[in-house]
Amino acid sequence: MINVFKDFTMLPKSVLNKKEFNFEDEITYRKNSNKVESVTKFSEKTGRRVQTIHYDYFNPSKIKSIDEFDENSGIRLRTITFSLFKSVTEYDIASGKKLRTINYNMRDESKISSIHEYNLEYGRISKVSVFRNDGKTISMIKELNPETEMIEKCINYKKDSNVISSVTKYYFDGNKTVKTTMYYNGFVFSRPKQTKQTDFGGFRPQTLKEKVKTDKLIDNLFKNKLTFSMLS
Repeated sequence: MINVFKDFTMLPKSVLNKKEFNFEDEITYRKNSNKVESVTKFSEKTGRRVQTIHYDYFNPSKIKSIDEFDENSGIRLRTITFSLFKSVTEYDIASGKKLRTINYNMRDESKISSIHEYNLEYGRISKVSVFRNDGKTISMIKELNPETEMIEKCINYKKDSNVISSVTKYYFDGNKTVKTTMYYNGFVFSRPKQTKQTDFGGFRPQTLKEKVKTDKLIDNLFKNKLTFSMLS
């Protein structure tokens, strides 16, 4: 059942400016029930919908999600969802496609748990930023191929800082995954967004102690007439 309303976009501005003009919410009820399923609110300026509130099926007093729309274009701007945790999905105003989803901590809605960013061409996740328990500092960033949905890079940060600890790149050869990890030594970012422009020449060099161990291993291989293939 729907509470019928007028299409205010068809009315002249002189009517819209009248103070006595009443705007009604659109109320949708569940089938064969007096329980409210959703309530849609409209802009007093354009008459277009600006917000739709969806209520929980089992608990009608509880909000399940809220859709917010641009009052001029009618395109959805964001969706706020309240399920096991709060999440906010933002949309591209030009195409209406998903831009990113911000997920909040299950116990504390003021803290961010993760951010999923979407590729507009494929409509799939291209980047995931995972936050630490403080909800502010980034622990890890995963970059995915939006076409294949497979992970290509994983960037790890040192605790309580924006210093990279390691970068892992993934290459796929048939059914095999080749993983290469580079460790960083004091490489600092001023902003996490700069990760895509990282100069990967800052990997950790081999220490003298490690070099001595490697030389000793090679000497032992030749003395015992072993080959590297025997060790695999």
